[in-house]
Amino acid sequence: MNQDLYLLDNDFLFQNGDFMIAESDCQHIDDTINAFPGWWKNYPADGVGIFQYLNSIGSEQAIKRALILNLQSDGYIVNNPVVEIDSSGNLKVIPNATI
Repeated sequence: MNQDLYLLDNDFLFQNGDFMIAESDCQHIDDTINAFPGWWKNYPADGVGIFQYLNSIGSEQAIKRALILNLQSDGYIVNNPVVEIDSSGNLKVIPNATI
């Protein structure tokens, strides 16, 4: 279990006048899914860039592939991620990733 600064809605939380520390695997997975390649200086290829797939019907396989490649390169075990786009364009992603 990795730990890092605790974020809630991409904002730091404080406890007793200091940054709060918490388990960070879920936050790391979220960051990887949201980030576009090139956002991280030290890891320029890291990132799914999920926002580029919004309102694009038929891209489920591309999203799954990007999820698997990016999360496995970070050391996660990815078991059959769920990616669904409904008829109104809502995107649902369940990465099913564990460390």
